[in-house]
Amino acid sequence: MKLIITDSIYEKEFKPLELIFPIDLMKLAAKKSMCGLGENIKNSSKIPSTILKKVYLTSSGGAGRAIFLLQIGGENSFLVILRLKNDKKVGENMTISNPKFKKVLEKNLDLIFEEIKQGRYREFEI
Repeated sequence: MKLIITDSIYEKEFKPLELIFPIDLMKLAAKKSMCGLGENIKNSSKIPSTILKKVYLTSSGGAGRAIFLLQIGGENSFLVILRLKNDKKVGENMTISNPKFKKVLEKNLDLIFEEIKQGRYREFEI
């Protein structure tokens, strides 16, 4: 199993919170999501053979939420969004009914697909 983080998601989502949610914690969260833990969330666009999972995170630095895109029957988990729980725009309400969340989700998914095609990503063994 692998956690995949594209370059822009790494810079935009993971790096600002790396001290609170280190890569080992993210790998554990990705593994849990692949094993069925976490909440399935709706996506505004249908992506064949995938599901979105919201996983709750806790660390000594605070609480957060992560959204992973999972390949059904696959071995890869893609980090899409990482936010603190008290993030006013997205963290408190990570549902498709939140227009701010929906906008970030769609933008990040577009970035992920483009960067995967270009080979601009990092893989972490889980």
